[in-house]
Amino acid sequence: MLQQHLQDTYQYLFDAAHRALREGGSFAPFGAGIRKTGEEVHANVGLSVERSTPNDHISGLITWFRADEAENGLMAAGLVFDIRAQSDASSALGFHIEAANGRAVEVIVPYVRRITEIDFGDPQVTEVHPEIFLAAAPL
Repeated sequence: MLQQHLQDTYQYLFDAAHRALREGGSFAPFGAGIRKTGEEVHANVGLSVERSTPNDHISGLITWFRADEAENGLMAAGLVFDIRAQSDASSALGFHIEAANGRAVEVIVPYVRRITEIDFGDPQVTEVHPEIFLAAAPL
């Protein structure tokens, strides 16, 4: 079941980021999660894009998810940001997605802008340390 929540969170984030890219460029990092009630939540940090960095947004999102987990309970949570792939400095979407059991993955999806659409490369998935569900992290 948790695997499905990770997939659902990834799909929501991917679709929303794809829309943002099609509508005109880059975007501030944002997040999404699934509460234990099944409710899907969307998270933004109310920071000025002009006076903040992507890391400011990411830190704010992680803080927001930890608070929401404590108050409402989450099954999965994740965030997405526009990055440069380390392998060749191409544009990519970066995802950090976690399940409440402490499993966390990073997904990097390279992309190329075309005149009328965006072509995505193959996702690169890596297991990483959790940042949101720290209490559930495996030892």
